[in-house]
Amino acid sequence: MESPSEPRLPGPSQHDHGDTDAIAHLGARGATVEMQPNLHGFETGIAHTGEGEILVFFAPTDHKLILSGTLIPVPYDTLRHYAGGRARDLVPSHGIRGMFVQAGNRFQVVYATPDGQAAVAARMWDATGKDLTKAQIRDIPGAVPAVTVSASSSHANTRSGLADLSGGSLGVPSAPEAVMFIDPQCIYSIRAMRALQPAISAGRIRLKVVPLSLLDYEDHGASTINAKSMLSFPEGEMAEAWISGRLGEKADNPSPDSPQKLAHNSEIARQLALAGTPTFIWTRRNGETGRLDGVPRDVEAFVSSVAQ
Repeated sequence: MESPSEPRLPGPSQHDHGDTDAIAHLGARGATVEMQPNLHGFETGIAHTGEGEILVFFAPTDHKLILSGTLIPVPYDTLRHYAGGRARDLVPSHGIRGMFVQAGNRFQVVYATPDGQAAVAARMWDATGKDLTKAQIRDIPGAVPAVTVSASSSHANTRSGLADLSGGSLGVPSAPEAVMFIDPQCIYSIRAMRALQPAISAGRIRLKVVPLSLLDYEDHGASTINAKSMLSFPEGEMAEAWISGRLGEKADNPSPDSPQKLAHNSEIARQLALAGTPTFIWTRRNGETGRLDGVPRDVEAFVSSVAQ
């Protein structure tokens, strides 16, 4: 599809949605937005930054949310029929129907287009960046494990699980440390790292950055390729290779042990009921575990909590 010569970023003057305009929110966060021809009742577009981040999105005409994923040119009801018992219908969000489809330990969330003549395998966010898909599937049996981190179990989980994760550290060794689970392809993982970089550089916090591959269903396997590539770098270079965009250097020749490392990271993530990235976990001085799912909205409060 051909992009318009100038980005067309909708704003309150065009749609009068103010802070509820999810497309305008992308622009406010520093992305350039180029709208594309509408598809099956969705407005479509590409949001991109100078650092190479690209987000293909679909949005209803009121712009209250966006979906990022892959268009499936098959009627939604046809997909639902053939999914049969492997699928579970989700409560519609803003009138958009969806289903959770599971096969073993892997799953996919699929949403109907407004005209019903196609579907989108995607994740859904509102105008504030809240992961609506994560909220929809949180209580589905099998979507995430039943194991959770609590004050009573955190000490054992930290010592027996988190310490064995494969990842790269950033920050001075003496700084309070948190584990940061990421998907290398996740735009919110990248955004969180940028927000925390000043605190890391100032020696106020140290992160152990642990790669996972959660977005294969929407990026055609790129998450696994890049996670294994990251795990192929020396431990002292892993995080920096991700941040600097060097993962392609080892994408075609990952280390032989990278699949095993990625599988172990994924198993620990399942035990911790992790459903998205970024997710931060840290151990407080009293032995209890702290946890934050998503981009820290208040960096100062987050850094202070890790230091407790």
